[in-house]
Order: sequence, then structure tokens, then C-alpha cells
Amino acid sequence: AKCVPICYYEEKHNWWVSKAIRKHKSTVLSVAWCPNNKFIVTGATDFRCRILSAYMLALDSEEDSHGFGDMFKKQHEFGEVLAEFDQAKAWVHDVAWSPNAYRIAFTGHGSTIHFVQLAPPSAEPEVQTVRHNSLPYLSVEFLSNKAVVASGFDQNPHVYVGPDWKFVVKVDKEEKVVKKKKKKFGAALSMFESASQRGESGAKTSSVLTKHLNSILEVHPFYENSFAPSFATAGIDGRVICWNLEKAGLELKDLRDE
Repeated sequence: AKCVPICYYEEKHNWWVSKAIRKHKSTVLSVAWCPNNKFIVTGATDFRCRILSAYMLALDSEEDSHGFGDMFKKQHEFGEVLAEFDQAKAWVHDVAWSPNAYRIAFTGHGSTIHFVQLAPPSAEPEVQTVRHNSLPYLSVEFLSNKAVVASGFDQNPHVYVGPDWKFVVKVDKEEKVVKKKKKKFGAALSMFESASQRGESGAKTSSVLTKHLNSILEVHPFYENSFAPSFATAGIDGRVICWNLEKAGLELKDLRDE
């Protein structure tokens, strides 16, 4: 759908009510809330990532605790587009907001990941684009204000560290499984099956496997005071896997906020 319903509970009528934001030109693929509960960030198939106001006069305070007033002049006008980013040049699969509200990450179908620095009272957000050599990411989440985990078609969670945003590690240590070569008749039969069923010229003798056997759709961090030393992933293969950053060979002090 092109619209984003913002829902709230109406005590008077004992019912949930929604107001729709209709500012998108194509299907919305992802939504994330700002920690101040006044803004949302969206990713869509029109190649855009947008920050929009979800402020409701009857529910939200006018206090500008994060200092966004100078940057977003219409922050208290529901449904207004406060900022728009087109750096992905492709479908924007997922979006995420950092715990302190001053950073945003979004992923593009062109094997890119983008990091937005919001620095009030600066009028213009700064965007850094990182092009990677893996398959596109379908999900992204902040582990802290300076660390991000992203995953998708590559079947392996990748960690990025800022503020200069660089790829640091694949969390899943890929295991190489070597199959025993079949002899005589078995090898011939396997070669025939590969050619007839998968269009392959010969039988494979080895493959590299990750713990997820198909694309990862979702990442969920387990926060401890605005820092997530571990997280879980869910994939098309029906698996939910928990990951520990220390076991992946990362120093937690390098991922925590200064």
C-alpha cells in the first residue's frame, strides 16, 4: 500500500483509531519509529527514504527534546514530509532509527546501505553511502548509536561500525562442507541428475553453507541500555537464530557509544 496508517487507542470509545499518511508514490516496504515517537522513517519502491511527521496534537507533547525544531520546521504538522533521500537509486528494503534519534540507516536493492546523520540545528542531514559486494540487504537494525547489523539475500548478518561507517565482519562463520566423491555408477547418476534437474554440467563436490539456508527477512536486537550485545534473525528457511557479537570475534567496547 502507498499509505501508512498511524494508529492510537481512543479511551473514550474503547477502540483503536488510525490516521493515514498519503505522501508516497509507490508501495511502502518498511517503517521505523523515531525514539521521540513523533516521526517515522519509511522506505518505498519509488527509490525514496522519507522522514515524516506522525505528531498528533491530542497525544504528543510540543516539547522539542531532541532539538529538531530548526531542522524540521513542520515537525508538528501530521503527515508532512520532513526530509527525503534518493541515494539508493533502487527499492528501499528496510529502514532503522538509532537509539539516540540522530542517525538513520536504510538499505537499497542495488547492494547499498546508507547512513544519515541528523545534527540539529544543521539544516541539511548528511548521507554516507556504502556499496558492498554482497547480495542486497532486506533488514537493518542499530545495535548501538555507532553500530549496525544488516542482512538479507546473502544469508549472513553483516556488522558496520561508525561514525565513518565501514563493514567490519560477517557474524556467521561460513562452514565449508566437503562431500565425498561418489564412485562409478553413483557419480554418473549424480552427474545426470545435476544436468537434468539443475542445468549443471557436473556433480558438486563441495559447498559453503551458512546457518540460515535462505534469505534473512528480519533482525531483532536485544538491547541493554541502548546497546545490543546480541540479536536474533529470522529467515525464509523458517529458522530463528540468536547471535552473540563477542562470539563473532568483535570487541564490545568498539561497538558501544563513546
